Amino acid sequence: MPVYYWSAENGRAEVDFVVQHAGKVIPIEVKAEENLQAKSLKSYCQKYNSQLALRTSMSDYRKEDWLINIPLYAIGEIVDL
Repeated sequence: MPVYYWSAENGRAEVDFVVQHAGKVIPIEVKAEENLQAKSLKSYCQKYNSQLALRTSMSDYRKEDWLINIPLYAIGEIVDL
């Protein structure tokens, strides 16, 4: 599966990984700690009308309307989503 990176034209936003799975383009943001701000991810989703985004962090699993947070220890489970 090819993995891509996205950066806004003005350089103020970036998404760590962008993958295609089951016909959908999914942005993935990786956070090393519990900093859960997802400004770049939200910017990407608004610009490209993405219905789903993934974030990995030290926080527990949580699913919101447009975002799923996956704990870093469970990162291998991303393909099962």
